[in-house]
Order: sequence, then structure tokens, then C-alpha cells
Amino acid sequence: MYAVIETGGKQYRVEVGTELEVELLDVEPGQSITLERVLLVVDGAEAAVGTPVLDGAAVEADVVGQTRGDKVIAFKYRPKARRRVKKGHRQDLTVLRIADIRFNGKSAAAGIEKPASAKADERKKLEEAAARQAAEDAALAAKLAAATAVGVATPEVATPEADATEAKSSRAFEIFEDKAGHWRWRLRARNSELVAMSEQGFTTKAGVVRALDVVRRNTAEAEGHEEIVPAEDGGETKTVKGFEIFEDKSGHWRWRLRAGNGELLAIAEQGFSSKAGVVRALDVVRRNVAEADAHEEVGSTDSSTPDAAPPKRTRTKKDE
Repeated sequence: MYAVIETGGKQYRVEVGTELEVELLDVEPGQSITLERVLLVVDGAEAAVGTPVLDGAAVEADVVGQTRGDKVIAFKYRPKARRRVKKGHRQDLTVLRIADIRFNGKSAAAGIEKPASAKADERKKLEEAAARQAAEDAALAAKLAAATAVGVATPEVATPEADATEAKSSRAFEIFEDKAGHWRWRLRARNSELVAMSEQGFTTKAGVVRALDVVRRNTAEAEGHEEIVPAEDGGETKTVKGFEIFEDKSGHWRWRLRAGNGELLAIAEQGFSSKAGVVRALDVVRRNVAEADAHEEVGSTDSSTPDAAPPKRTRTKKDE
């Protein structure tokens, strides 16, 4: 069922739940009003047209609030007369939400009351499920933090976020020379998944070996972690010693390790969809670093990509 009403010298087609802006009415937000100038009511295949107003028809509406329309500029001038007039206007409006349409003893709101209640029940169930999930995540994060503080290994949790960094100790660090000629280190779990990687390269092998000692020492001293929130003005955020967790631009949670002077030592190789996932990953990193006492030298970081073949030289008369 829908109706055509008239208010403020304008006509509007409305249904139950429609929100519309009409000319300013002398009402307060939160009140309910009845619009009696109903010109047309359509109920299924039946239509009733007023002359001009339908008797016995009414539209009930709730006042949502007061607002103002877009600015309208009126500019007038007369050429060669030095006359320039510019005026602006913003119309005051009232926002209404249609609650019911009544005609001949019928009510439009009665027909949609059951679907509305069903949607409310579904929304309530979703909110309860979200609250339960948030409580479980908070309890798990507290349990992991407590276990890390006392140095107890946490139980394995079968979640998609922890699949890539399953709680298995690594055997050793790996050092390698990348294609640019810089030496880097990386840490792998026993299932060969990449856990962490150096943020910068070193010109010598001895430099990357010394960097591993710095990483071990800073990891052992970093008891907890701190969440880094980007500055609202777009400026630089503060840096802290130890582990930091942050949310990148793509919406994934990552961790990074900083030295006491603010230098970035290591960063997570992959992102996590939740904060609890990256917190669990930090516990895995701590255990792997503690058990990796040595290091071994391996090949290039990207051995699957073949080197580009040298360009062929064009044959000239001199070669003949």
C-alpha cells in the first residue's frame, strides 16, 4: 500500500518506512504527526482518488529531525548599469519517517509488522553472536598474555590466522644473499613456513651475523607488545622499543620489532585478519627465536625466478 500526500504545497509518494524531507513544520523531533491531506491511496489492484482529498484517509509520520536544504544562489545583474546582486538561500526542512497509512479501516503497518519483527530478531541474534566472539577473543588474548609472562608454552589453537605460524620451533636462522648483493636473514618454522625476515640488507656476511645477535637480544628483552595507532593528522606515530602491532592500509594486522634507538629490526612476513591472530604469532616468534641458537647459509631468496638471459648482439660486417 502506498499513498500520495500533500504538504508545504508539494506532493510526495510515500510508503511505510519512507523518509522524506518536507517544508518546515512546527513540530519537535521525536513527535508523531498525522498528515490528513491524502490525495491518493493504492492497495494492491485497488486505487482511490480524492477530489482533491480522500475522506477517512490519513498518514502517520514520526519526526526524525530538522535540517536545511542545499544552498541556492540567485545572481542578477543589469549590463552597463553597475547593478550586481548576489543572494544565497537554504530552505529549512523537516525530516519525516512514514509510520502508517490508514484508509477504510485498513492499516499498511499491520501487514509488515511480522517481517519487521523477524528482522529485529535476526539482528539481535547477530549482535549476540558478535558479542560472544568478542568475549572469546578477549579471553584468549588474556590467556596468551599470561602464558607469555610466566614463560609457559601456549596450547595450539586451530584457527585460520595461526595456520601459517603454527607453534613449532625452528631449527636455526637462515642467512642468504639476495639478487641485489645484500645479505639478509630469515626465520622459518619447522614446517618450512616463513615466520620473520630482516627489514634491511647488509653489505657483508659478518654484518648480518651481528644483526642476528641484536635480534635475539631485543626479542628476549621484549616481554610484551604495544599497539600502534596511526596519527589522525597523518603525521608520524611514536616508536617504542620491542614488539609493535599495527593495522596496515589493507586492513591486516602485522607485528614489527624495533631496537632501543627506534631502528626497525624485523617485520612480519604475512598479515593476520584479527588482532588475536597477530598476538598468537608473536608468541610463536619468541619461541622460535629462543630455540634458534645457530644459523646456516642458504641460497638466494628467490631461486625459482631464472636470471634474465643477456641480450643478443647484432651481427655486423666486421664480424664477417
